[in-house]
Amino acid sequence: MAMPQVTMALLAGILGASVLPAQSATAVIRSRPMPSPQVIENLELQVLQNPEDLQARFSLLQFYWDTAPSASRVDSGRRSARLEHILYLVEHHPEATMSGFKLAYVYRANGPYANAADHDEVRDQWIESAQSHPRDNAVALNAVKFLEVEDRDDAEQVLRRAMAADAGNREMAANLGFLYAMEILGNDPDLVQHAQNELEQSFNAIVLAAAGTALPNLAVHGSGGRIVDEKIFDLANGLSARARQLAPDDPDIQGPMPLIKYFVAGQDGRGASPPSPQPASAPSRIKVGENVQAMNLIRKTQPQYPEAARTAGITGDVRLSVIIGRDGTVQNVQLISGHPLLVQAAVEAVENWLYKPTLLNGAPVEVATTVTVSFPPN
Repeated sequence: MAMPQVTMALLAGILGASVLPAQSATAVIRSRPMPSPQVIENLELQVLQNPEDLQARFSLLQFYWDTAPSASRVDSGRRSARLEHILYLVEHHPEATMSGFKLAYVYRANGPYANAADHDEVRDQWIESAQSHPRDNAVALNAVKFLEVEDRDDAEQVLRRAMAADAGNREMAANLGFLYAMEILGNDPDLVQHAQNELEQSFNAIVLAAAGTALPNLAVHGSGGRIVDEKIFDLANGLSARARQLAPDDPDIQGPMPLIKYFVAGQDGRGASPPSPQPASAPSRIKVGENVQAMNLIRKTQPQYPEAARTAGITGDVRLSVIIGRDGTVQNVQLISGHPLLVQAAVEAVENWLYKPTLLNGAPVEVATTVTVSFPPN
């Protein structure tokens, strides 16, 4: 289904409502300046001319999210423009990190730009995209990020289809266990009962181990310091014990925090492990693949294309080895490969990137990963 792009008439309507009325403004401390109406107009025109300009789409979605009006002030032109950007990403680039960001979410009833019809349209597109890419973990996980908020049954079906397409897909099984843990800790009695029944009947050691790991972590994190029902810990222990019996030789399951590597990184608001002390035997630094760690990136500074390289027609990638600190800041950057005229610009950009802290066993750890910076910048 090809989506129409923003029309000139719609663009005029967007710009007419691009600044919130002064009387409705709320004091907000922002980490970046708000773009001017002219900048927004230029970005929308960029997308009209080049639908594949994903950076422009991301900037627009960020703007629409940052300036989301109250429900009574939502402008239909702005809402429609935002929706078209989201639908384009979900249809054409469901694997992209930005497609799974919160700023690309459409609420059904309560939230910025909430609209039931819009929500259902994006939901249906996510389901279609996941079905079209049955072995692409990035697509499935982005779909789950959207669906698990208000469409848990659909999220479960996406994970089950991915597991059916690839029986050995541990990441999908781990995330299914994570989803069941979220349902058990939720407020919907039907979902609680459903998740418990599914886990009781499951013989998938990965699903059981993941749920056993997620339950106590999520419960403690969401308790706000309150005492957690001991039944949660008993259930988690029982699930973990069953998983270990089913897979006695699997090191992922026999370890102290089974399968946590599959859902600690890149949750983007899905939940996190509690800030509990880290065992002395736990590593202070872990190695994470480039694509996985990219899901944790929350601020990306684009490199400045060196004029000497531009003049000489030099393009290509610079690959860097990066150490990310426990607070998510880049602590160390080392060159792996790249043209000498491009290296300095790449390093200077990456040094300003910011990631979500990565948790292991509930405590933040350093991350060793790699980063690829392309020239000319995207």
